[in-house]
Amino acid sequence: MTIISILIAFTLCHFLRELRRLRRFEWVASFTNLCNDKLKMLPGWNGPTGFLVILGLPLLAAYLVNGLMYAALGQIGLFLFAIVMLIYTFGPRDLDVDVRKVILAEDEERQKQALEALLDRPIPDDPAECQTCAINAVFSKAMKRWFGIIFWFAFLGIYGALLYRLATWLTDNDFGLYEEQQDLMLRLCKVMEWPVAQLMTLSLAVATDFDAVFSAWKKYHDERGHGLFEGNNEFMLTAARTIVKDGYAENDGYADQLQGQMASIKLSMDLVWRSLGVWATVLAILLLVDVIA
Repeated sequence: MTIISILIAFTLCHFLRELRRLRRFEWVASFTNLCNDKLKMLPGWNGPTGFLVILGLPLLAAYLVNGLMYAALGQIGLFLFAIVMLIYTFGPRDLDVDVRKVILAEDEERQKQALEALLDRPIPDDPAECQTCAINAVFSKAMKRWFGIIFWFAFLGIYGALLYRLATWLTDNDFGLYEEQQDLMLRLCKVMEWPVAQLMTLSLAVATDFDAVFSAWKKYHDERGHGLFEGNNEFMLTAARTIVKDGYAENDGYADQLQGQMASIKLSMDLVWRSLGVWATVLAILLLVDVIA
């Protein structure tokens, strides 16, 4: 059921774009402000207590709704709620739509606005820096919007998907958290994203040039001088930039897509799709094994 839910939810999001309107998280700001206002007298609220309560209450609500769906519809209810939860936590916007707005913009001004929205910052004046930022944006947003949700849903079900989405929302936006709460959210995000980034790097290697990706991954860790669980997910972005900038993907059917000003963004999105294809293949194999078993 888990694997089928992922495939159905992702397909629905891809073909029914209006579903993105369901992804509203304005309630998060009201929720965190209410908690900080009403529960601030609890011991350790500014730190671990507030961190656990702010994450725990939405998870408890999801648990109760999941129980009600099971009581009303049995396994079908759990299946439907899982699909709804996936649709809600994918996003907040569709990455391929954001990329398409940049590539297919009707004029330079609209393209500039779309690119700034993709980068979440003003466009750098230096073309090389702009290329680096664009590649980073596509792959990091692919992790936050798609791959992270898929991984944690497969690992912990609806609670994993919701926990990861809450962590990213509360980390990337100003919701009035105390400094220690914000720091704990950031740590949680890094912990949850580490295995996702490793698997994304592996899928990129399988989908493109394994030796090139492995060399970039190893060189990154050798130069930084820290262990696998330290630092950040820059190793994944380093591997992605290596593949895009050095043209390792140009020789396997994508050379015709590398024309024009938006070449790096186009190729980055192509590689994200190919990595998703690797993940989908693995999920399909796991589903087949489960059916046979």
